[in-house]
Amino acid sequence: MTGYEAIRFVDDVLYILDQRKLPSKEEYFEAKTYKDIAYAIDNMVLRGAPLIGIAAAFGIYLSIKDAETKQDMFSRFYEAKGRISQTRPTAVSLFRAMDEMEKCINEFNILPEHKLKNKLRAKAISLWEREREMEERMAETGADYLSDKRRILTHCNTGILATGGYGTALGVIRKLWEKNKDITVIVDETRPFLQGSRLTAWELKKLDIPYRIVVDGACCMLMDRGLVDCVIVGADRIARNGDVANKIGTASLSTVAKRFKVPFFVVAPFETIDKSIASGKDIPIEIRGDSEITRIKDCAVAPQGSKTLNFSFDITNAEFVSAIITEEGIFHYPYNFK
Repeated sequence: MTGYEAIRFVDDVLYILDQRKLPSKEEYFEAKTYKDIAYAIDNMVLRGAPLIGIAAAFGIYLSIKDAETKQDMFSRFYEAKGRISQTRPTAVSLFRAMDEMEKCINEFNILPEHKLKNKLRAKAISLWEREREMEERMAETGADYLSDKRRILTHCNTGILATGGYGTALGVIRKLWEKNKDITVIVDETRPFLQGSRLTAWELKKLDIPYRIVVDGACCMLMDRGLVDCVIVGADRIARNGDVANKIGTASLSTVAKRFKVPFFVVAPFETIDKSIASGKDIPIEIRGDSEITRIKDCAVAPQGSKTLNFSFDITNAEFVSAIITEEGIFHYPYNFK
């Protein structure tokens, strides 16, 4: 038992652990409509590619649950899909989840309204359950593969707070800890939103896993001194050739890891691989607002009026990825996902 959940779904309300308030407060945001879900994704109440996909599925269900006619249901469905699609363009899980919900509503269109609503509700829950099952398989596979690693550097947050309930990269770390207590996690603070120092460290503390927080710029010195056995990160989207879109700073880590011959691993569900995209050059990269860089919560850390270039993700070259660990197995360079 971890003692916390990223989301709860009770009486047609999605309760979301508000990640903006962590680590100081554990408060749940109540999402009762698809607009609440879109707001939560837009404003980082929740984040992480797998969890965004799950939330999107629930958002679709919430959009149609009060529809009175089949025509109204479809109208609400596509209105919600259009709005939620605009929230986070880089994470492929968002679009896959909505595609599955669309397939469901079309496949069971012949059913009466109340039964069709129940089908969509059940579909959202099944996507959530399936995600967790995939993560547990990934964790077992990754922990066996990386059983000799003890000092693990990770970037951003890939645990329960970002996923279906177990974790991707952090899920592997969690399973490694269960199998062999002799590990230490090196946590990048992950500017500008501090997903590492605020969220990953919070999760590791909850799990009683030893960790050290470092500034993002410390990785070169740490690897140069032989203090890192491997790097493990997640992914928001993986291109057909193995290029990886992940939180900004991941590409820098991979480049330094390559220089110092430190293995660099990506852990993600197989469906994160977008076979329709040839390379990372074709992955859309989200640009977020100035305030994430110029302020830390209520504190200004840059002159008023400063403009930023706040890319939320970057692209890690496939050649720098030692292996991609999925629930379908482990893949090595050269990647050619068909």
